[in-house]
Amino acid sequence: MKAQPRWIWYSILILLSLKLPLYAQDTLVVKYAYIQTDSAGLHRIPSANVIAANAGKKVIANTVTTSNVAVFNEDSYVQQLASLDKYDKKHDPRPVVNLLKENKFDAVAKDKKHSHKFYYHLANIFTRLKMYQLAMKCYFKTLPVYETSNAHLSDTVTLNASGQQNSDPSFALINAQADTSVAGLLAINSRDEQLLTADTGNYTYTGKEIQSKPEEVCNITDPFDDGKEASAYALMIHIQQPLSGKRKIFTKLSRVGHTFITLIKYNTDSTSVSRSFGFYPRKDHFLSATPLFPTTKSVFKDDERHNWDETVGKFISERKFKKILEVIKEYDQKRYNLNKNNCTDFGLNLAGTAGIKIMDTKGSWPFGRGNNPANAGQSVLEGKVLNMDSNHALFICNDLDLKP
Repeated sequence: MKAQPRWIWYSILILLSLKLPLYAQDTLVVKYAYIQTDSAGLHRIPSANVIAANAGKKVIANTVTTSNVAVFNEDSYVQQLASLDKYDKKHDPRPVVNLLKENKFDAVAKDKKHSHKFYYHLANIFTRLKMYQLAMKCYFKTLPVYETSNAHLSDTVTLNASGQQNSDPSFALINAQADTSVAGLLAINSRDEQLLTADTGNYTYTGKEIQSKPEEVCNITDPFDDGKEASAYALMIHIQQPLSGKRKIFTKLSRVGHTFITLIKYNTDSTSVSRSFGFYPRKDHFLSATPLFPTTKSVFKDDERHNWDETVGKFISERKFKKILEVIKEYDQKRYNLNKNNCTDFGLNLAGTAGIKIMDTKGSWPFGRGNNPANAGQSVLEGKVLNMDSNHALFICNDLDLKP
């Protein structure tokens, strides 16, 4: 009986030792800038020596100070970030900035137990904030270094018969067991911090749909020919349904939804070029681009601030990127047709060139039939999306407006 307390203490010590962190030797790949707030409430970027990147260095100890170890909980920190990853058209970047400026994310980012979820939630949040360059950079951090399958991260949602959300968005990670951080490639840098800070100061939600302005094709394609060496290329297809979460092709006659594209070129000098644009009818008269007169002239428009319900993104090769630019130039000479050459036809064509195939995208309306945002968006929600090559995985993000 006297030996029993001794074995109890031995058991406690063994259990405690098993709970010690086993990932203290991971390599820190990216260190964000610490975004400070001055007395006027404006965010500013500190000197460059706090921005980035200690790639290749061994992490000797956790960067959280000894005084903070007892209070800092990485799971809780990621959960705070996850709470911002939700369907809500009134997105505000300020809570994200407040979390990042706490300077605790570096410990999370280098911990592979948490980093996948951390970067995945950031990718979703930045996509919903329409900060597409930052979004795809964060998504890159979730990808295996050598990717050989069609695995993808998706923001999944289940809908009941009335189109209402059954559960909160769930995190789905498939085939990404390996440490996915790649030192120096698509690293978050000071320019990204400035982009985030600028958008934080200027972004306001009014509830009104922002009207896209006409754009010349040269202003879409020419900026990518910047004479700089590229490190990566990405494409995103965005779909705004007439009614979120339903295959309802139109509402109130005039609300038919929209499909548009974002192209991104990342350069080796940490700069990037991004354009978001869509294919629109240039109306000859009031009934142009309607079932009665489906064909009319076309025009590209700048959709940088256009709302959407579903987005599918992917990193692509230089060859595919250049082919996409050629297709865009060809569309500049094409007429818009509601039935066979509309905004969704355009988006699906470019996405298909990138290796993204969305199935079951056609529907019918009075006097017509064809691809449309309602069916294309719903197919994304239902998982009817194929990766036509195995070079890069798909990123899927939803931002539904599910009203009771």
